[in-house]
Amino acid sequence: MYAHKTRQGQANLNRTDKNTYVVNLPVNVAKSIYKKSRKRIALYLNADSKETMAAALCRLDKIQALLDAEDWQGLLDYEESLKPKVVQGIFARQSLKWLWDEYVKAKQDSWEVSYIENDVKQATRIINKCPKISLTDDGANELYNYMMETTTPQQTKRYLKQFSACITWAKRRRIVKDNPYPDLIKTISTRRKNEDERDINPFTKEERDLIIEAFRSGRLERYKGSHTKYADYIEFTFLTGARSSESLGLKWGHIDFENNKINFQEGRVLATNGSYGKGVQKKGLKTQKKRVFPMNPRLKKLLLNRKANLCPGSLEDNVFVDMNHSSFRGNQYTKVLKELEIDYRRPYCMRHTFITLMANETDLKLHQISQICGTSIDVIERHYLSKASCIENLPDV
Repeated sequence: MYAHKTRQGQANLNRTDKNTYVVNLPVNVAKSIYKKSRKRIALYLNADSKETMAAALCRLDKIQALLDAEDWQGLLDYEESLKPKVVQGIFARQSLKWLWDEYVKAKQDSWEVSYIENDVKQATRIINKCPKISLTDDGANELYNYMMETTTPQQTKRYLKQFSACITWAKRRRIVKDNPYPDLIKTISTRRKNEDERDINPFTKEERDLIIEAFRSGRLERYKGSHTKYADYIEFTFLTGARSSESLGLKWGHIDFENNKINFQEGRVLATNGSYGKGVQKKGLKTQKKRVFPMNPRLKKLLLNRKANLCPGSLEDNVFVDMNHSSFRGNQYTKVLKELEIDYRRPYCMRHTFITLMANETDLKLHQISQICGTSIDVIERHYLSKASCIENLPDV
């Protein structure tokens, strides 16, 4: 039922990485009817229950019957009938919740899993708390006032932009006449009072070593193991400058111990779907599909020791499978910095520290640092190179 290749004349049911059902059509039908090398029909069903599977199989049978009868117009009409239905001209009597549900059904196959698990599900929770918000200007103002009272301006602006995208989608389909949200969004000021606090502020090499030692020894922990369990993660991040999503998404199969290379190619992002401490594994990185990072002896020893201690059952296991980033940032990390009397910086500053040290204290070229860190030369020049690098004597060349 889930074959990747479609046999001649046979439609196959497939489950996408977004956990929805689609039907793959035969190649000859895709080429002759749709003028495409491959064609799949979205069923707009989530693959999360026996009921939706049964419905998907019924739709598969219907599509196969149309293929067997060579009823191509019937196939096109049936595909159109599967799309979420919207009713024109009654927008004033409908709620934003109704429209949002239709919007999600229509768009979910084109969204990244991480976007669905984080932004979409959180926006859905907000809508569910205000199920009677209308699609009028008054409804938009009501939602705006509710969010400004219950969350931050930054979050309000972030999710109103999503609802605005929903209304824009509906406007193009003539479901609604106007979109009042862009004007509301413009009134929200999210400028921080102290922008300097967001500047790149790396740790010194001495501070870095103190932090690694404190986590490794556990001398500041209240409960045995509460700090030492994060020691490998701390040292790994300081030694690679990897983003948290890249460290958490790293699998043992991505590490080539023989050639001393780490292949960053997947990320694990935090999800707001109610599963505390869990995340979503996704292909690719923030700014690129993959990145090769060379291992030095210290980093290789750290990973070999961790592998020996964990004894992973599969190369598909995550290297930092026991890492709860939310708890780490809010408790252990903050406490260690406070006890060491080191000014607080976000954990992301561990990445800033690595890039700063590479740019200012090694002989590596900027393009080499750019390649191994997944950033641009321009960013390195603007943010990481020492500003106290004035030229006193011009060299003779």
